[in-house]
Amino acid sequence: MRNLRYIFLSLMTCTLLFVQAQNKIPPTSERYIPKAIDLGLPSGTIWADRNMSVNDQPTNFGEYYSWGNVLSDAEMTTYDEFNQRMMTSWKGYKYGTGPKSLTKYCTNSSFGTKDNKTRLDPDDDAATAYTKNHKAPIWDAQWHIPTDKEFAELIEKCKWEWKKNGYQVTGPNGKSIFLPAAGFAGEKSPSSGYYWTSSLCPDFPCYAYAVMFGDTFIGWNNASRYQGYSIRPVKSKK
Repeated sequence: MRNLRYIFLSLMTCTLLFVQAQNKIPPTSERYIPKAIDLGLPSGTIWADRNMSVNDQPTNFGEYYSWGNVLSDAEMTTYDEFNQRMMTSWKGYKYGTGPKSLTKYCTNSSFGTKDNKTRLDPDDDAATAYTKNHKAPIWDAQWHIPTDKEFAELIEKCKWEWKKNGYQVTGPNGKSIFLPAAGFAGEKSPSSGYYWTSSLCPDFPCYAYAVMFGDTFIGWNNASRYQGYSIRPVKSKK
């Protein structure tokens, strides 16, 4: 009888853990609400204090997302998602199986189905759509992936100072955020950082704009949309 009771309790525990994993709900004690940091930028854009993830600290890497996918590498668990999880090829990408077979966000018919969309829709923005796809209220719908213009403002108007494994970015008002050098999916290197914008490269729609940096440089990268990069959400000042 004791053995049966033990087996029953074990099964219940495993079931609870499985359901919790499927719904991506961390224990209540481990949940967090991202802080919105006003850096005093001219546009009024407010930046999150940490990268997107289910549960993380501001200085930690966070998780990786392909451009237009609302699930991170850590959240892809089904067989159909397996090839996309590492985000190292077009295989399994949500909106196209190759650079010239795009099914959404395409400005040139030579690359796929043309729709002239150049910015992620809210349903394809991992930050904005978080509340629709997760039960844990971590990132609300006011957050979004920064546009190329919002990231350009952060680069041009703030002081960037390299620290251990990332940049301390200080705004005009003296407040700051930390952008960890998290590498990318498949190569989690603390020597470089890659961050998505929500903006498509209109001339070559198989790419989207991303910011990349290391200890001696900060620049732009036209990145293949399937690649897994970090996301640092922003929101507008109310």
